[in-house]
Amino acid sequence: MDNNIMLSIYVATYNHEKYIGQALDSILKQKTKYSYEVLVGEDCSTDGTRVVLREYERKYPGKFQMFYRTENMNGKHPNNAGDLKRRCVGKYIIALEGDDYWLDENKIERQIEFLENNPDYVAVAHNCLVVDKDSKPIDKGYPECKDNEYTIKHFVSEIMPGQLTTMMCRNYIKDDSMDISFFNKGLRPGDRLVYFAMTLNGKIYCMQEKMSAYRFVYRGGTSYTANYKYDFKKAEEWNLSLIEYSKKNKLIDGIKYGELLYLRNLINGVSTKQCSLKQSRGYLKKISHKGRAFRLYVIHWIRHHILHKTLWV
Repeated sequence: MDNNIMLSIYVATYNHEKYIGQALDSILKQKTKYSYEVLVGEDCSTDGTRVVLREYERKYPGKFQMFYRTENMNGKHPNNAGDLKRRCVGKYIIALEGDDYWLDENKIERQIEFLENNPDYVAVAHNCLVVDKDSKPIDKGYPECKDNEYTIKHFVSEIMPGQLTTMMCRNYIKDDSMDISFFNKGLRPGDRLVYFAMTLNGKIYCMQEKMSAYRFVYRGGTSYTANYKYDFKKAEEWNLSLIEYSKKNKLIDGIKYGELLYLRNLINGVSTKQCSLKQSRGYLKKISHKGRAFRLYVIHWIRHHILHKTLWV
């Protein structure tokens, strides 16, 4: 790890010709006394994204490390963002997706200061503003944590610490403080695997301020949320990875809530007819504590669907 670089900012971009300039400008506007590097991965866009990046290279020499991919890395291991993360040498890392941007010019300064002053926290996130393709705020909330500290119960309740762009964390790729083996399986959404592991290995603080903008474009956009379609088999593999990771690292809460999530997905699979009742019996064998999982599921269902609680467990 390079002790001279406090923060690594990695920007994965694909077909963001209209937005990448705004993203990079929001980095350039940051006011901080700390040193940082910016790594940009351009994933063979079919629009003019690469042309825009060449112009930024010319206009701001030495400010960005550009990686122009020779072939698209989507679906590969590592993918574009994964490769950038492996190259980050800073003490802390943060992502900025190519179609999002930061609002507060003191954002990275404040987050670094928090992590420097609170060594027991592994990450710090904040709220975000949801905008449309024209950067105008829309009446759509992000499922972000509204408490000061993010916990496994938020995770189970489908609440995130914040949108990916909001969360700064210790460089878990370089410092070997946390098992990250299941990050490298290409499972999506990958950011939620990180949240799961971090929640079980440390603490995440949530600042209750909007310091970045998340672009939600339902048609033609590249955000995972906008393009998500439920797939039982993929979700089964993803949830099983939580259980396996927790057992490997002897994380009791991870096993407990991982099995709940696995059961919840199994029930969803049956209800959407992507999994038959006969098949479900085989999947149930992968849950070691079936009684506890069913009990937690009943509690989850009541709190979520009847009591409409924020936390479902």
